[in-house]
Amino acid sequence: MTRTTSTVLLTLLVAAGLAGCGNDTPAATPSASPNRQSLLALGQEWVQCLRTHGFTRMPDAELSQDGYLQFPADRYNWKLDLAKHRDIIDACQPIEDRYPPNAFRPKQQFTADDLRKLAAYADCARKNGIPDFPDPNAAGEFDVTGTSIANGISGTLRNKVDAACHTIWDGSVKITGGADGGKK
Repeated sequence: MTRTTSTVLLTLLVAAGLAGCGNDTPAATPSASPNRQSLLALGQEWVQCLRTHGFTRMPDAELSQDGYLQFPADRYNWKLDLAKHRDIIDACQPIEDRYPPNAFRPKQQFTADDLRKLAAYADCARKNGIPDFPDPNAAGEFDVTGTSIANGISGTLRNKVDAACHTIWDGSVKITGGADGGKK
């Protein structure tokens, strides 16, 4: 048997074996496919590598409803913390390099009109109590690094801005570089 034939046969046998494995998720769900389960295992391998190298607060890998790999950051901004540990990132990079191109949900692409609206939203936020609110970057994110709001925005002030500015932009507002660093 040739090496190519052996590889194809082995691949088919592994796929058949994985297809026969029982799980609680219906087969029609994208997250139930064997390649998505392999993706989840790869994500968890990366998490384990991070933890082994001292980054113990890293949340477990999960698959989103539509089958993309995610690492929830509920109350802990792991991305901001991990960025401070280049040695750990480098140690686990070989695992990260094995992620397929479709592992993560594609980032939202903003049109020129969206960016104009986000800039208008920033202006509105500045006029309604957050004078340091930055303009958006090309990715549609508001980087608050080095501003008075880098440590967070009070819920009251955030609600005031939302009420005043929601007609300008009613989508999510991505804040980066801050303590609460997430979507609003």
